[in-house]
Amino acid sequence: MALRNFVGNEHAVRFLRRMTEKGALPHAWLFSGPPQVGKRTLAIEWAKLLNCQSPLNTGDGLDSCDRCPSCRHLSPDRPTYAQTHPAVQIVDTMMAAYWEAVEKAKEIEEVDPTKLKPKLSLGINAIRTLRETLSHQTLWRYRVVIVDEAERLTEEASAALLKTLEEPPDRTLFILVSANPWAIHPTIRSRCQPLKFRLVPSHIILDLLRAKGLTDDEASLLARLARGRVGWAVNASREPTWLSVREHLFSLLKMMVNMSWWDVFRFAEIATKGVEETETEGEASMASQRRQLEELLEGLMLGWRDILAVALNAENLVVNSDWLPILKQVKKSPEIVVKVLWELRQTYRRIRPPLNANPQLSLELLAIQAVQIALQ
Repeated sequence: MALRNFVGNEHAVRFLRRMTEKGALPHAWLFSGPPQVGKRTLAIEWAKLLNCQSPLNTGDGLDSCDRCPSCRHLSPDRPTYAQTHPAVQIVDTMMAAYWEAVEKAKEIEEVDPTKLKPKLSLGINAIRTLRETLSHQTLWRYRVVIVDEAERLTEEASAALLKTLEEPPDRTLFILVSANPWAIHPTIRSRCQPLKFRLVPSHIILDLLRAKGLTDDEASLLARLARGRVGWAVNASREPTWLSVREHLFSLLKMMVNMSWWDVFRFAEIATKGVEETETEGEASMASQRRQLEELLEGLMLGWRDILAVALNAENLVVNSDWLPILKQVKKSPEIVVKVLWELRQTYRRIRPPLNANPQLSLELLAIQAVQIALQ
């Protein structure tokens, strides 16, 4: 892959190409926008161009050759801990878990990367490890540090990163990637050149899925469910697990529609039952479960949004079109649906950084609020 193959957010690609051609690059960047629209992927592809040994001058501007040794060392689909480029460092919750496991392995046992689970946050130890790697000189054109999900930086980690941003090493670029930039320390945000990403139009995602060999019906359904998140659509086309997740989601949606006081605790139990179960406890396990619950809540919000569309006689706006016969049977006023959507949104906000509320209690509170709204 290269910039010429990047799908969506063409304005971001053009801007980065212009800045690269000018050569005067700010040392800190903030790529912000909805989740799974290509922020991290574009950061990696730009890092590839910055260190490409044989860059191409295409009709649209500079691009990486995607063939030289430097380019081949970088792949958006490769796990973070498997990235081997000596001048590009990707820092995320998975890499933080890997660095922590490496430290433990010095005294206990060997690290098995395939069993790692992402951590809930990016702590001070991850930034200390990063700063240690930056203390070494580099012979590459640019050294690029990509901090993914930068909103998960703890207060201590933010302070440590801020010090590095204020005194950056020579020829080093920092790219912070975030779907929730307002959760990032404001002083860090002020040091960064902003680049905002947008949702990708459905017809572009549809064309991409067709090009990958999906049938028209499969591509059409995924393009609608993606809601502008091209990354989600591509991942779903590779892994059919989203089908079972969607069935679980549909059962929860039907339960919420007819929620009673007897269902309050059962709702939270069933909601978490579909979440990946792990044999070990700890921050990594909690983080994995929390991320899956975030996706579950996003799906529930989409389901209730479709119920609202039906209540407003706007069936053409329904995303889950294959659920339409069932959704038509839901007799809820638009006012009630909007209140439920508000509570879902608040629950989603609570379990995410920086609040990190207890997921079980948050789901139980959501169920209580849903019953109270139904009784109004």
